[in-house]
Amino acid sequence: MAEETQNQNQEEKKEELDSLLKKILYQGVAKASDAIDYVSKTVAGLVGENKISNEEGKNIVNNFKSNIDSKVKDMETRLRETISGALQNVRPASKSEVEELRKRVEALEKIVAGLD
Repeated sequence: MAEETQNQNQEEKKEELDSLLKKILYQGVAKASDAIDYVSKTVAGLVGENKISNEEGKNIVNNFKSNIDSKVKDMETRLRETISGALQNVRPASKSEVEELRKRVEALEKIVAGLD
């Protein structure tokens, strides 16, 4: 029963971390989208002022989008690897470990009570 509870706790932690990962990724994608919009508007302004050609503008925006897409995918991969590694190192305390700590706390409480 204790092992079942530990497995359930681990699954809950995985779900929490997965949810956090999604939130981080969504924020990153939103910022990337904002950056692409900004670059697109800036380039459109330069094209409108005849400072660069329409073709150059398209190339700049397309290269920027490709770079952003690549970085977002890389960020997602690294976050997943980091979280996966962290989950492998995390395990809930066993029933015997909790019991041992409870006994130690009780012993320390007796010592502290005796100091009063």
